[in-house]
Amino acid sequence: MKVYEVIETKELFCGEIMEDYYIIYEQTENKVFEMKDNYLFQKESFVERTINIYKGNSNSTLQKVQTYPIKDIRNVRKIIVNDFPGLFKKVQFAS
Repeated sequence: MKVYEVIETKELFCGEIMEDYYIIYEQTENKVFEMKDNYLFQKESFVERTINIYKGNSNSTLQKVQTYPIKDIRNVRKIIVNDFPGLFKKVQFAS
């Protein structure tokens, strides 16, 4: 049995991206359990960090456009701009 628990979630780049798009950071704890002799044992546990891009508006359900597993949140903007160049209203990178 697998259990997914959302530990943290927050919206990134508010006001910097095109209307009807949302970039959400999500930290999830994933646990794998196994049943042995009528007892439930935790077999594995790990934390996963992702950036999810959603599209939608107040009249529709959000649809996931893309998910990026992340190790370093500092490079997220560059990765997203690479795949979705028109998503940000203004693209500026520090030299």
